[in-house]
Amino acid sequence: MVLASLPYAGYSQTDSTAVDTNPPESKERPFVTLNPTDQVPQVRAIIPMDGANVFFLNHRGQIGAAKFSPGLSQIGWDLYSEIKLNALPSLALGPNYSILTASENELTQAFDSDKNAQLDFFQALLQDWPGRGKGVTITAGPVADQWGRIILALSPGSLNEGQPARARLVAWHPEHKKLVTVTESELLIDAFAINRDGLVASRLHMADYKDGYFVSLTDLPSFDSKQPDASPDPMPFTLPSLVIPAELTKNDPPVQLCFAHEGGKEKLLLPCPKSKHLIEILPEKLGNIWQGSILLRGKTERPVESIVEMSSGVILGGGSEGFVPLSGLSEPYRIMRITLAKDGVILFFNRSIDRFEGSKPENYSVKAIALNGGETTLAVVPVIESDGKAVILKTNAISAGTVLRVVCQNLPSEKGETLLSSAAFYTVHRR
Repeated sequence: MVLASLPYAGYSQTDSTAVDTNPPESKERPFVTLNPTDQVPQVRAIIPMDGANVFFLNHRGQIGAAKFSPGLSQIGWDLYSEIKLNALPSLALGPNYSILTASENELTQAFDSDKNAQLDFFQALLQDWPGRGKGVTITAGPVADQWGRIILALSPGSLNEGQPARARLVAWHPEHKKLVTVTESELLIDAFAINRDGLVASRLHMADYKDGYFVSLTDLPSFDSKQPDASPDPMPFTLPSLVIPAELTKNDPPVQLCFAHEGGKEKLLLPCPKSKHLIEILPEKLGNIWQGSILLRGKTERPVESIVEMSSGVILGGGSEGFVPLSGLSEPYRIMRITLAKDGVILFFNRSIDRFEGSKPENYSVKAIALNGGETTLAVVPVIESDGKAVILKTNAISAGTVLRVVCQNLPSEKGETLLSSAAFYTVHRR
């Protein structure tokens, strides 16, 4: 048995009393029993405790714990609960290593009350919300924000007679009087993540749209502890910010979202379990509008359903075939980023390109696909930067309200490598 005496873990780094539920005392836990090597945990959701330890939810609704070496090599795992929960694929960490889960109809907290490394005490924290009696259910969460609140997504419903039905992200805190809506959406929210600054990234459900998948980026209103029950004014509205084209995922919808930090940039990672594609978004903000690059980051050997950032730049995934470390791997030759220039676009690569092929205009295709329909093919003139890792594609004017589709038909690296994906995309809302 591997033992770990871990520090106190509450909802947030600054507020260890966020849950006023008189939890059973348990500030240490015998951590992981090494299981036989022929067994792997099924992983549906992951929540890190620190840089080496995680709790996870499996496909049977059981909660487990796992321990890793600094290089994300799995040391061992064990079930933390034999109870099978009807839980959505998300976990939040509460005081004293309690775990928060949500089903469609309840936010639940579970404790290890007798310090035997098993969750044995379960209590409902939330069972009522606006529209519950009219069929409004929880569709995603729980996720903790930087103020120690728990955020849940509710399916569309009208708060008052005659109002349009809208999906909502709501904030819950047991010390406050009511649920507070922090953003609204016309589309159902399938999954969401929150970064350290209160930016929410949501996967929006649009069943009738077959060409891609929508991600919204919405800044949460600041939380005022003096007015904890005040609704934001004006209310932020969650709109589709970015389109992930279906061709990039092989028509496999991305599931969970994860903010990650690499090379001084914040990214969004989205796994596609069936195609084993890992999508990377580099969001950029212009005024109050979000846009940015949408790229294929890699292809995983095993299905990945959940991703977490263990520490800056250290990323762990998990799926039906166990945990999948996503850091420290050899990186394929790929497009790293697209940015807009005054006279076109700039492509950045992680390796120097073949300059002979890279100088040929016929090796590039740039299309501007209007968000309201129609597309335009843009003529390009390539200019290679001195290090060979960036190409400026000079084009005609690029309009706002388009998705740029850039394809490099024949662009090997300097060493003859083939691009992981010849296509990359950029959603343009503003110039």
